[in-house]
Amino acid sequence: MKFQKLLCAGLSGALLAGAMAGCSSPAPQSTPAADDIAYQATGLSRDTVLFTVDGREVTADQYLYWLLTSISNAKSAGYLADDDAWEEEIEGQPTADYLKEQALEISKLYATVANHADEAGIVVTEDQRAEAEEQLDQMGAMYEQYYGLTTQQWLDQQCISREGYLGLNDAYYLVSGLQSSLQESGELDATDENIRNMIDSEGIYSCKHILLAFPTHDDGSDPTDEEKAATKAEADALYQQITAAADPAAAFDTAMNEQSDDGRDETTGELYKPEGYTFLSSGAMVDGSGSLVPEFVSAGTALEVGQISQPVETDYGYHILMRQDADNEETRNVYPDYAMNQLMDQWTADAQVETTQAYDNLDPKAFYDFMMNMVLEWQEQKQAEAEAAASASPAPETETPAPQTETPAAEPTASPAA
Repeated sequence: MKFQKLLCAGLSGALLAGAMAGCSSPAPQSTPAADDIAYQATGLSRDTVLFTVDGREVTADQYLYWLLTSISNAKSAGYLADDDAWEEEIEGQPTADYLKEQALEISKLYATVANHADEAGIVVTEDQRAEAEEQLDQMGAMYEQYYGLTTQQWLDQQCISREGYLGLNDAYYLVSGLQSSLQESGELDATDENIRNMIDSEGIYSCKHILLAFPTHDDGSDPTDEEKAATKAEADALYQQITAAADPAAAFDTAMNEQSDDGRDETTGELYKPEGYTFLSSGAMVDGSGSLVPEFVSAGTALEVGQISQPVETDYGYHILMRQDADNEETRNVYPDYAMNQLMDQWTADAQVETTQAYDNLDPKAFYDFMMNMVLEWQEQKQAEAEAAASASPAPETETPAPQTETPAAEPTASPAA
């Protein structure tokens, strides 16, 4: 897990697929456009201002995508199981207020970044916008191929316009430009003090390990108790050998390089990760490459720097760990992202929001019900079209799979990072 925030594009694949705030709003409409899904779902045209963030207007087109995301996240977390659940509370707040506030906070972040980009003179270039257009079209082609869903239909199910969705890439480019500018000015420098503060505040650990793997069987069966016991005895003996050495750290490295069953290069035989693993207390690796098994994490976080663990059993075998200082290349590489996130958190905390009556009156349940019904109606239509096409076609000589007619529900394809 890298220390990266919400601001990334599903189109360019950097940090997160989402909507935008602070990009240019559509010109005011006297009458909502026929394709204005926001108006159909809420009675508010997509250019309706719902609130301002330090004076920057955030419209329905920019906000409703995040409200849909907020509701989707709540459902994924086990809330909103039925209509009665909307009358309950989430984290001490009425459900509707909680969901609206979650969406507002994300929109607030985007608007705040846009405000700071304006102040710094950071803009999205024509080439960057052209790249975003191309990637959106490619994504649309994929949805059409696999689900029979046009780009516009997918955007409608997210309750966002094409321009609004492209704005998410604008936000990605803006925050990238801001971060580059701040790094050039030295404001995100990874000083020793800054690195140490990050390690301590975020709980970052680093461990090397020696893996003595359980035997594998061609039939895929689990190792026997006898095989596990033999591996344990080998690990215990190796642990005693290492800790009894005049220089245990050097003995550990020698044993690791010569005996560890962790991944190795097939050509050179060298370990892929001789420097070990740097990770958070959650088990997520700092470089974003995955997560470690809980037993490894529990053992590693219990060690002092320089301390060597007794053999630890996991599904892979027995591990002997040695904790090391987490001030390393991986940690320093993620520091600019971490520092940028800290800065954005501060910007967002300091930003002033003023809501409008339209925002106050917005009903999340009614909005979500409309979006779900729209998708269900569309799915029923596609099913009817598929059945009609099947009945009109001559029966095939050989049995073929039935056409896939279901499409994703009206839930955002990505959720805000925690």
